Amino acid sequence: MMTAAKYTAGVGLSTFGLLLGFLCVGRAVETALAPDATRLNKRETMTVGLSVGIPVTLGALWLFIDLERGSQERLRQRQLAHSQRLQSLFYKVLKANSGRINPIQFAMLGEISLIEAQICLDAWAGPLNATSQVDETGVVMYCFDLSET
Repeated sequence: MMTAAKYTAGVGLSTFGLLLGFLCVGRAVETALAPDATRLNKRETMTVGLSVGIPVTLGALWLFIDLERGSQERLRQRQLAHSQRLQSLFYKVLKANSGRINPIQFAMLGEISLIEAQICLDAWAGPLNATSQVDETGVVMYCFDLSET
């Protein structure tokens, strides 16, 4: 698991590498285009600038891209864990309440927003053939059939 400090250090290092690489390549190009530089000076500066600048730039880009990929993968893993936790909670609540649940109850138990609870229940209602009832206070109650077939 990468901490924020490691991620920040990685981004800083890749930024420094990009800066150094671009400076080296820029100096090589500047020397190549300079009309007053001697031929030997041009060759040495271009060789060093390109042989250092290009690998450093590519390495820094690779590091930055790798950091971003890792960040996206960790985000997907967190979202999957969150989804699995909500689904597990959903089944436990259904079993405890004889197949009845409302969005407010699910939001409080899952520690999620009411909108997210509503979205989850709507998504599960279709495939699980739930019916909805509105109680006297206006709260929608989802009723899932728990009988085994």
